[in-house]
Amino acid sequence: MNTSKLEASIGLSRKWDAREAGREVVESAIKNLNRPPNFFVLFSTIHYEKHGGFQELLNGVFDILPHNTPLIGGTVSGFSNNYGVYARGATALAVSYPHMDVAIGYGKNTKRNPKKAARQCAKMIKEGLKDSKYENKFLLNLISASELPDMPPFNRKKIIKSSLSIKLLIRFFSFSQYVLQKGAGRDDEVMRELAKLLPDYYMLGGGTLDDEKNLRNYQFFNNRVLKSSVVSLGIKTKYKLDVCTTHNMKKTDINFNITRNSKDGRIIHEIDGKPAASELQKRLNWSGDLITNENFYPTIYYFPLGFSSDGDNKNLGPRIIGAIYGESLVTVISAKSSYGSILTIDGKGLLKAIDDNLKTFHDKPNKPEFGLIASCTARLETLEEYIYQERERLLDYFSEKPFIIFYVGGESTYSPEKGLKFVNMSFNTAIFWKEVN
Repeated sequence: MNTSKLEASIGLSRKWDAREAGREVVESAIKNLNRPPNFFVLFSTIHYEKHGGFQELLNGVFDILPHNTPLIGGTVSGFSNNYGVYARGATALAVSYPHMDVAIGYGKNTKRNPKKAARQCAKMIKEGLKDSKYENKFLLNLISASELPDMPPFNRKKIIKSSLSIKLLIRFFSFSQYVLQKGAGRDDEVMRELAKLLPDYYMLGGGTLDDEKNLRNYQFFNNRVLKSSVVSLGIKTKYKLDVCTTHNMKKTDINFNITRNSKDGRIIHEIDGKPAASELQKRLNWSGDLITNENFYPTIYYFPLGFSSDGDNKNLGPRIIGAIYGESLVTVISAKSSYGSILTIDGKGLLKAIDDNLKTFHDKPNKPEFGLIASCTARLETLEEYIYQERERLLDYFSEKPFIIFYVGGESTYSPEKGLKFVNMSFNTAIFWKEVN
């Protein structure tokens, strides 16, 4: 037996009971390892909240997993792995390798103070890996995604057209964001700060969420269940790795300028000097009642707003509308540029984003050992029957090697060469391959 070889394995449980699922997801993962894992990454759907709770899920995990094993994870809307595609259950990646140092970190209150949360997390990663001699660095970041605030008398509606003061509603949204930590995830700000603090790391980011209702989400840090937090896994290793973001959205000829928005750039009030929602509806030639009910969301996923995050107006990234309050468009990513365009895509284009992504790895000298993929939960909904073709593409690329696609509410990558890529409707990979000699 070669004890210096990297071992990676996928765990899976479809059991309903949280504690039983925690035990099974570990047992199914570590049975293929000859050594205890260096780390354990756990993803779960929200349903365990009502079937024992997430603390019981983690209790079950550590009934089997050695207690000193670093663990991070969180709730996702679904996942895909070597075994299949699932909208319910738990999955995990366990990796064992002697030439690897690992540290985990967390930061609290990401919606209130994302920079402070990122600093707290980065400090733990730096401290945990300060003595490592390995050069290749990776950071997996799972961050609490957006949660709809409860705003009486409208409750948690995504579309509110009312004669009541929308200005007052927007103010309550801001209050909820900073005081109650219900609102935009601000995970883009967390990632931006982490990239600033750890600029020589390759990073993959994903926003934890529920079953796409955007009401609550949870993060896991060892045996603790967190909310409104970032949890990170830091790795230094001899293995090579890279990250890549693709979306394959196409620019249309519908261009616009944001002429009034919120201070943080997330809420668009006016487009070309006109009320934003009505002007968007006019530009897209949509019927008058389409954006007055929440059934319009599957439609808007195919026509996201395109914006520039780096000042290059030719390189526009998709930005999904999360809510409409009166004439204001509430988005989940802060825009740094006033120029925008409507983007579009179809099912084949969604699949091509996977092909385009994996092509960037074809020139690597060796086959992959394992991979983590953060995919937008809107892709999960829009792909529909194509979701199985997405998995088939990953199976062809990874062959027998383990991978997990986890569907999140905000996804990103960062590399020292390519910088930060944070957009919606995207497909984001972190892939590890053969050891450096």
